[in-house]
Amino acid sequence: MSQVLYGERSWNPLARRVELTEEELRRGGRITSLTELNLGAMAEAYQRGNWLGGGGTERPLARLAQGPGVVPVTRVTGTSTPVRVRQAADFAEQLGELAVRLSGGPEGVGALARRAWTEGVPLWIARRYAEGPAGPIAVAVDRRLVRVDVWGPQAPVVRLRAPQGFQRDSNDPAKGLRLTVGDDPASLRLTKKLRKSKSSVEVELSGRRWLLRRSTTMSSWLLRDEQPVALLSRPPRRQTVEPGSVLLPLAPVRHESRDPLDAVMAHVFAVAFGLGDTTGLARFRSARRRTDGGDPVVTDTDWDRSWFSNLGSGSDDNEPGGGDGWGSDGGDSGDSGGGDGGGDGGGD
Repeated sequence: MSQVLYGERSWNPLARRVELTEEELRRGGRITSLTELNLGAMAEAYQRGNWLGGGGTERPLARLAQGPGVVPVTRVTGTSTPVRVRQAADFAEQLGELAVRLSGGPEGVGALARRAWTEGVPLWIARRYAEGPAGPIAVAVDRRLVRVDVWGPQAPVVRLRAPQGFQRDSNDPAKGLRLTVGDDPASLRLTKKLRKSKSSVEVELSGRRWLLRRSTTMSSWLLRDEQPVALLSRPPRRQTVEPGSVLLPLAPVRHESRDPLDAVMAHVFAVAFGLGDTTGLARFRSARRRTDGGDPVVTDTDWDRSWFSNLGSGSDDNEPGGGDGWGSDGGDSGDSGGGDGGGDGGGD
């Protein structure tokens, strides 16, 4: 039997108690395996004297209450879930020490931090992987922040941001989105027409042009200089996750090109934009956002609030209409386990 690291007692048999062991976290009747938690991200912040919250926000450990309070817990999906406990500082200390230990100790946590710095993606954001012609391709997305990072062997990293927020109805052809390939900015244009075959997403960079066009109701072709490089498909409504994982799989991509940059671009288009009948739209919620001139700013008020990534297979990770942003392109949001499957409500 696993050792109880943090536990609460109550004379009330209906009280919602929290218990942490070396294998799981119990919140009332809900049990979360530690394999579902992003222990590395929490450990890295803890080693610096902070506690990780929603959207990557942090608060000093010294600010945590010595009595009742809220302690956010970060999942491998990037979702942050506030947990109300009776001894906030004690709970964070026990979970933080356990996270460091299970992440390989201080050296292991340091290695994770260095990798994240090299990738340019915070540890709390989930990475999903797919096979490409030149090797594995990594895809990291947070729809609420409107940020996408995709990289793979022998190709520059491609990043998508919305410095002032994504604005679907803007006159700006890019709708507020900015795309870079390595250090070079690319031209981006989203076109949505009543005639679906005329809808498209276009990226131009240094004389090369990638164009996303509708193929069928559920798929789109990605062309580079008029040559097909990949067929991108919407996933089935009921998706099957990998055994032992809670992350939704990436959209299916059938590569037709051996070019490493084509492969990375294919996954950028597949994770950021609508496919099939919703070609020409982006899978983000319209919202203006404060910035500091770089990436979007997340305020301290988000620290102890629920932050849904909508990248998971169950209700712990999804808002209504979530499902990896498929609801935000005006199409079916899929079966995410936590949504009603419709409308424009789940872009983040």
